[in-house]
Amino acid sequence: MPRFSALFRNIYDPIKDVIRSDDFLQQARTQVGDFSRQRDLPLSRLVPLRLNFRKGTLRNELDQAFEVLQEAQPNVKPVTPAALCRARQKLNPHALVWLNDRLVDLASQQLGERRWQGLRVLAVDGSTARLPSTPQIAAHFGHRKGDGVPLARWSTLYDVLNDRVIQADLAPYAEGERTFASEYVLESRPDDLFLYDRGYAAFWLFVFHCVQQRGFCARVRLDFHAEVKAFVASGQKSTLVSLTPNAQNARQCKDFHLPTKPILVRLIRVELKSGEIEVLATSLLDEKTYPTRLFAKLYALRWGIEEQYKRSKLRLEVENVSGRSPQVVLQDFQAKILAQNLTAIFVFIAQWLADERYRKRHYRYQINWANALSAMKNNLMRVLCSDAVLDLCQCLLQRMVNAVEPVRPGRSFPRHLKKVAVPAFRPNYKRTQSLIP
Repeated sequence: MPRFSALFRNIYDPIKDVIRSDDFLQQARTQVGDFSRQRDLPLSRLVPLRLNFRKGTLRNELDQAFEVLQEAQPNVKPVTPAALCRARQKLNPHALVWLNDRLVDLASQQLGERRWQGLRVLAVDGSTARLPSTPQIAAHFGHRKGDGVPLARWSTLYDVLNDRVIQADLAPYAEGERTFASEYVLESRPDDLFLYDRGYAAFWLFVFHCVQQRGFCARVRLDFHAEVKAFVASGQKSTLVSLTPNAQNARQCKDFHLPTKPILVRLIRVELKSGEIEVLATSLLDEKTYPTRLFAKLYALRWGIEEQYKRSKLRLEVENVSGRSPQVVLQDFQAKILAQNLTAIFVFIAQWLADERYRKRHYRYQINWANALSAMKNNLMRVLCSDAVLDLCQCLLQRMVNAVEPVRPGRSFPRHLKKVAVPAFRPNYKRTQSLIP
């Protein structure tokens, strides 16, 4: 696998260099002078430790981590949980966001980007995260009305064709999901296309896209606008309409300093097998460049971000935090997002190998993400802390390629929505093992 070995060197080696760089040191400090003295847990060792899919007790995690570290550096001294707690107080969570930006850029340069009609497809979605009930966390994040459990607003910008989290935010619950979406638009590229579900559809957000000259495709409610109602009644597959703001829409636009003029959008009908009708509103007006028949599959790509949330909540246990302060909560969150993106590089390359190995089979086979995350536990530290890891990388790739699942087009099952007991992560009852199922 010479080609893939070069890809790993061109991505992981620069990331290791960044972690050891002065630029990253400046990003990582919470106060001037942090990480300036020689300690048993320097920044270059602390960061890989924070990325190691922490899920168990600190003592158990440290035992595993230093067993791994001593393979490459026998003189490394283990540290106590108290030493880890002191060290992480110095780490600015934003440094992990900054590092993720570098990783996404490197992955795009070295691996390329899958695109739809020449556009990078970014899905936006939101969720919430339940957090430990401490005064500091409750004061910082807030909670839902009538519920005393601290709750954070969780927003994600996800590249659905390349399985990369471009940006993820954990913020006070009072923050709005559409506000995050507008911030993502401001930081986007001209060739980005945003996918939204019907919870995001808003006249002011559409106007904002037009002002910023960014593409969007959003599912809208059938009663979203009078023009949408008329379009559904017409039976047409696609049409261009001018959306005129009502008094409330105009007020919202003025609040965000946006124009209140009518905007031109394209409405597209999508008929599901169940007979249900969905309507998509998009800024992609040209039928020749963006044929109507492509939009059903385009919107279906949004399912990727739903899977990403399931992966983060159930496999990575983002809500299973290791401390009782907002800073540690944000560190844990951004560390698991970054670790997931580091794993996504392996999955991306392993999928190439799987496509080649299984190309003659009836179905296409895809990499099992749960198995990939399991494979990276502790091995991610080996990759980031050792210099000679190409053999390890190849073994990890083979493990992922051997654990694949067939993709059967057209399969669907009814969703039986029912109340389930949501697992709670209690600080006093952490597991003694850190194995990902």
